[in-house]
Amino acid sequence: MTTPNPSKEAFERIQSAFKGLQTVQVVYLGLELGLFDALKRDAHTPESLAAAKALHLPYVRVWMQTAVAFGILAFADGVYRLAPGMETVLLDTDHPRYVGGFARGFLTFLADDFGLYPDAFRDGRVLGFGDHGEAFSEWVSKLTHPMQRLVVAKLLPEHVGEALQTGIDVLDVGCGAGQFLFKLAAQYPNCRFTGIDGDPHGIVLARRASTEKGLSDRITFRHVYGQDMTYQDQFDLVVMFEVLHELPVSVRPGVMSAVYRALRPGGLLFILDETWSDDPRLLSQPEFQMSVLVQFSELVWGNVVYTESEQTRLLHDAGFETIRGDLGGTFTILTARK
Repeated sequence: MTTPNPSKEAFERIQSAFKGLQTVQVVYLGLELGLFDALKRDAHTPESLAAAKALHLPYVRVWMQTAVAFGILAFADGVYRLAPGMETVLLDTDHPRYVGGFARGFLTFLADDFGLYPDAFRDGRVLGFGDHGEAFSEWVSKLTHPMQRLVVAKLLPEHVGEALQTGIDVLDVGCGAGQFLFKLAAQYPNCRFTGIDGDPHGIVLARRASTEKGLSDRITFRHVYGQDMTYQDQFDLVVMFEVLHELPVSVRPGVMSAVYRALRPGGLLFILDETWSDDPRLLSQPEFQMSVLVQFSELVWGNVVYTESEQTRLLHDAGFETIRGDLGGTFTILTARK
């Protein structure tokens, strides 16, 4: 029987985390410098890749070798290629497993945020979503593009049915830059859409894109906070895509009450979000992996991921009875009717 060695296990756990951090750094450089794009087209030696991208050869060589060590590149017959599956997860922005956007953000926007953490832990400061600027809002709008497509094409039809084809009124609470609504509008041409958000940068981006896409007559974007909505019995469907955990806790009851008022009798509320565990010991389980990632990386935004009991109580107090499901064992789907 092997004698437990806690310090050895702890060392290996932290060492593995360092490797994970360096993996993200290698991915970031590959994206930022166009190295993955070049390797997607052709296999390369360090010499040919450095020449193709006009980069410093010794650095490129070490980057390629490190990428092999981390399983990002494969080396055979004297040349380097993308390892199997890497083209999909790093370059295919339409695929549900695409993570290239996350890698970029972790070493730019989220790295800047993390620099605030020591002082934020001391004084509780918050740098809200809307305080980050337009470039940040645009980055976030692209992160969930593949998952939005899945919700639009598969999940919403399962919950709403043929009404999406015949035409209904849809409200997106926390619409951001409008990407989710643009996908809905393309898929369901007979529906009418409204998007609201408290982030002025997102609304600017959404209105600009709506005009460019020729959708201004079908989609209305308003810069308004959810708790300040005054709609009454106007919508058949309200969607909140990765928004609930971003609402300040103090305004969540007001937002849900406003959503309830905005829905017509029999109308559906569809929420996709993360769920926290009431038991911290369970947070290491796969179903909470995304919740932990989101909660810690968005901490200084003031975001709070609710537990299942907190989610249920919030919606129940607004008048909803909820049905709980999940997406891929990672994301929570909440549906409720008025």
